[in-house]
Amino acid sequence: MTNKSLNMKNIYFTALFCFIACVSYSQEYQLGIVHISEYNFKIVSIPDFDSTGNTDMSDVGFTLVLPAGAIDVTNHTSLLAGRTWSAQEYDATFLSGLGLGDGTKDVFQFNMPPGQSILSHTNGQHIDLVSFSITSSPVSGNMYFLLNTDPIAVGALGVLDSFYNSNIDGTTTQDYFSIPAPELNNFMFSTLNVEQVILEDNTITVYPNPVSNYINIATTNHIQKVDIFDILGKKVKQESRSNKINVNHLQAGIYLVKVITDKGQITKKIVIE
Repeated sequence: MTNKSLNMKNIYFTALFCFIACVSYSQEYQLGIVHISEYNFKIVSIPDFDSTGNTDMSDVGFTLVLPAGAIDVTNHTSLLAGRTWSAQEYDATFLSGLGLGDGTKDVFQFNMPPGQSILSHTNGQHIDLVSFSITSSPVSGNMYFLLNTDPIAVGALGVLDSFYNSNIDGTTTQDYFSIPAPELNNFMFSTLNVEQVILEDNTITVYPNPVSNYINIATTNHIQKVDIFDILGKKVKQESRSNKINVNHLQAGIYLVKVITDKGQITKKIVIE
């Protein structure tokens, strides 16, 4: 084998090693939409790596798309201590005037300005960023993240782009946003249509009450989801299609159990001892 061939082989393996190293040690954050209750939502970031407390979140931004019309985003509240968020609407008429969109979409740009939030997290953990509510109680259409490659975002020249600027290694702050999480990138409002029917109190029984280990849910309806909230309104547990739920890990106190079925929903108060 000639020296030239050996050199080319070395170059190839060096390049391959660098490529594999870059892929293997890629560190990024996805964003996700999480449904809290009724028309209340929150946005979370989801890392693909562990951090032991040396991650410094600077500023974050994203844009949500909603059906054009009376729907609005309200009550946006930061879920990060000491940080603030803004939310700016650009409706379909405004976008169409700029030659963006097809007149059927309003967009809402969320932005958290530069600051400091020192975080520790694990791979796949949901980091709560901001909560908000949707008005007008829509029962059709969907809410989703505007992709940076969407013609509206491209035409806006980066103003509506999603980003996640952070310093994860004590060196420089840069954008670690990858994509919206595939399983949390949108929400269909049609799923809330059944939930708006409030069931009669005698259609569902939650027992025992008080409880220390498991609660049982007795109903002839098909259970779709069960949410448990503490007295401050924070969701502390969620189960899907289950009529027996372990609560022995929750602190003693008063809780609200929201049972959503194929016929409607009901909320029961329980006491955990």
